[in-house]
Amino acid sequence: MAMIPNELTGPRVYVAVDDKKSAKMHLTGGFHKPDRDKAMCGTSIEGKTLVDARDIAPHSEYQDSELWCLRCIGILDFEPLDQKILFSAIKFQPGTYGDLVVIRHLQRPSKLKTHPFRLTNAPPRKDWRIVK
Repeated sequence: MAMIPNELTGPRVYVAVDDKKSAKMHLTGGFHKPDRDKAMCGTSIEGKTLVDARDIAPHSEYQDSELWCLRCIGILDFEPLDQKILFSAIKFQPGTYGDLVVIRHLQRPSKLKTHPFRLTNAPPRKDWRIVK
């Protein structure tokens, strides 16, 4: 499978969705659980469906913090910025995840250890999106 130029290629975070409506959605994958054998919080995800976070997290029907495991969301703080941005619309009492974590991530001093973006090769010059 050919990779799209300029695509992020680091470990992705996945959402473990349970068929029960009352169960919280857990996170797995990323740098914390690359084997996806358990949720980031340590809960077993056996029997749950793993879904790409891009298909669930940014959408309005999943923005209520009551739907998510708060321990997994807390551990997401250690993942790269591209994965945090997917969850930025989730609403908590003091503000959204974007207000509380993503903006703080952007304001960090560069001395702290962060995971770098891993990008594929840049697209050819003829494919550049040039704004005039």
